[in-house]
Amino acid sequence: MIPISLKKIASITNGFLYGKNIIINHISINTKKVIPNTLFIALKGNKFDAHNFIKEAIMKGCSAVITNRKIISCISYIIVEDTAIALGQIATWVRNITNPKILAITGSCGKTSVKEMTASILKKHHNIIYTMGNENNHIGVPITLLKLKQTDKYGVIELGSNNPGEIHYISKIAQPNIALINNIYYSHLEGFKSLLGISKEKSEILSYLKYKGIVIINLDSHHLSQWIKKIQNKKIFYFSIEKKKIVIFLLLILKCMQIKHVLLCIHHLVI
Repeated sequence: MIPISLKKIASITNGFLYGKNIIINHISINTKKVIPNTLFIALKGNKFDAHNFIKEAIMKGCSAVITNRKIISCISYIIVEDTAIALGQIATWVRNITNPKILAITGSCGKTSVKEMTASILKKHHNIIYTMGNENNHIGVPITLLKLKQTDKYGVIELGSNNPGEIHYISKIAQPNIALINNIYYSHLEGFKSLLGISKEKSEILSYLKYKGIVIINLDSHHLSQWIKKIQNKKIFYFSIEKKKIVIFLLLILKCMQIKHVLLCIHHLVI
């Protein structure tokens, strides 16, 4: 990641800095990954509280801590209201200050494979970052973005969700230049109740698409009508196995949105 001062981090997170204003070169949420000049962020979940491991992080050499309460410490620390939100705020700042082109990928299935293939191609010729494994949630995506450096040209970010609102939040952090909705299929119905609920959630990837951003849509997905308003005035690439759906969907957009110009590039995907 790029070096950042504790004073700047306190400003980004609306936190209060206690102690010296030092420069941080690493951020970690895991005590096992603490190295010199590391800022340890103590996350609190439903089943764990990393505040219980602050002493361990200090013993392992971390230089500062982000916490949601006052602590007795010989090192600097920042108090914030919510440490998970603070993690996202720092990641957003890093994403904007480095300004790579971000490709965000979501869908009911296959998104990890698409992410891995895309990253494999890009990293042959460019400096990139990409989500590792299935770190595609509100914690994994910020951790991935924190790895960005000024020399990185692209970021390939997978966005996953088990419940409504999650993709909206992580899309706000990632701010993609290109958004791909791979498909809509039956998955995580316990959180979304229906295919319509899944379609609405996946469409949130479009909410924070950068100006002049590109949208890539699988026209064989369910409930495409949910996306019409969000793709207005965007450069759109479609792919479909059922060719006739392309024309039907284009006419639907023109009719509902009265769009004068729709840039349509048709790509056929063979899986």
